Amino acid sequence: MHLLFHSSKRKILASAVSLSLLTGFIPGATCMQAFDLGTLGTLIGAGAEYAYLNKQLTYLDNEGRDDFMVQLKEKYGVNTDPRANMMVSQIMTRLSDSVAKTDPSILKKPYNYFVNNDTTFNAFCTIGHNMSVNIGLFEPLNYNQNEVAFVLAHEMGHGQKNHPVQGIKKSMPISLIASLYGSNGGAAQLGSAILSQIGTANLVTKPMEKEADALAFIYAVGAGYNPGAGAALWQRMLDKDGTVKTSGVMELFNDHPATISRRDTYNKTLTKWSNNIVSIHADTGMISIRGQNWYQPKDTSDMSGRERAYLIAGNLSAIYHQNKKPSELIYITDSRMLCVGNQPIMDLHAVHNPQAVIDRLQALL
Repeated sequence: MHLLFHSSKRKILASAVSLSLLTGFIPGATCMQAFDLGTLGTLIGAGAEYAYLNKQLTYLDNEGRDDFMVQLKEKYGVNTDPRANMMVSQIMTRLSDSVAKTDPSILKKPYNYFVNNDTTFNAFCTIGHNMSVNIGLFEPLNYNQNEVAFVLAHEMGHGQKNHPVQGIKKSMPISLIASLYGSNGGAAQLGSAILSQIGTANLVTKPMEKEADALAFIYAVGAGYNPGAGAALWQRMLDKDGTVKTSGVMELFNDHPATISRRDTYNKTLTKWSNNIVSIHADTGMISIRGQNWYQPKDTSDMSGRERAYLIAGNLSAIYHQNKKPSELIYITDSRMLCVGNQPIMDLHAVHNPQAVIDRLQALL
């Protein structure tokens, strides 16, 4: 801390000298009126306080991250629901392997994660690659693994781009930093202060959210999850029409226009991923192939037709991602699953006229 203090002091003094040269000030009484010793002392103090913040954040983000995870669990509580925990474990394993394909830094700092007791719809990633998923996330998504995977992939996007640390540095009140610095507070005290900031508007910006959404598609699809699940997730939230209680950042960016925007962005990304062959009409849920209508899913007891459309289109897009003109056989399995080659497309149980759907697909494929 002593070395950091003097380093900051030297930088501030150098800045002060540069300022006097640039503005034509002559050292002496006139200069001291414009830049008095009290101001200089304040800046030096602030430099020391931010050096303290950087040092403690670096510790919590690296070797102290397991200790911070303990603090997270103490605050939020650990939920032991077997189904939720198994799903999170499976998803995080697959997503971590996917992230490593493009960002091997994850191998040096794998994610810590747990399911917490909060019944609102949210998940978060904080410093140290520490993640938590609210138990309240699963029921609204009907435990749909593809859609849950996109939520977790989004949080990993924040983690890989170091958004949590950036957010804390940007938003931590200087008065709080000064208080911690003045009391010689350690990493545990800073960790407690960070816990009080998790989920607030100050820590995450809309550009960060957009970047995390873009990475979520790459990570989730790379892990083998349905490419349409990102759009399906936000369509489901639109269908719920505000009936799902959200919290944290999910609440901040979950107003109606923002939700539509996120769905539509994922929709466009899906079409691009299919080599611009598969598209979904956002208002009707009509799935088109090369601009020609193929199929418009109907509502079922647990899912709207439009949400189904994105998931079906995600499966369909997979056959066009590598091959613009697939030649695989179209067939129906014993479990009434429509497939193209080895790629499952859709369950035909809820389809009134399955043969018409098959014939139309054959004509457009």
